[in-house]
Amino acid sequence: MTRKEVSIFEIEEFSFGRKFGLLGRLYLSVLASKLKHLGLERHFSVLVLIDKMGNKCSQKFIGDTLHIDKTMMVGVLDDLGKKGFIKRTQNPTDRREYWIQLTPKGEKHMPEIKQTVKTINKAIMKELSSAESKDFHNRLNTIYINLVHLNIA
Repeated sequence: MTRKEVSIFEIEEFSFGRKFGLLGRLYLSVLASKLKHLGLERHFSVLVLIDKMGNKCSQKFIGDTLHIDKTMMVGVLDDLGKKGFIKRTQNPTDRREYWIQLTPKGEKHMPEIKQTVKTINKAIMKELSSAESKDFHNRLNTIYINLVHLNIA
């Protein structure tokens, strides 16, 4: 008996979590392979968030925004710090809090990281019009908001 090729995306009974998880792993694998010369295997989203916020991010803000728990967040920041992409600076008004900032090395590589993300996004959305792509992003945000509300309830 031969097996029919099947995609989990064709099976409605598979959870969105499984489908999004698979997409996420595939996406990060492509991104990591394109940027492996930087010495980073992951954590690109942390760098992008710090850059977007103008280097005024606390560890808690990053963890809350990206849904990374405290313990994992310490490891992520330690890894990025060891590789020279970020530095921690004590908040002068709250000694318990540290600002996370890009180092000159982190700042130097941000344009390449952002351009690589843009290039991958364009490649995977190539069959969609600009309006469809914008609608897709809006729908992802709606799904996120709905999940947050389900998690709170």
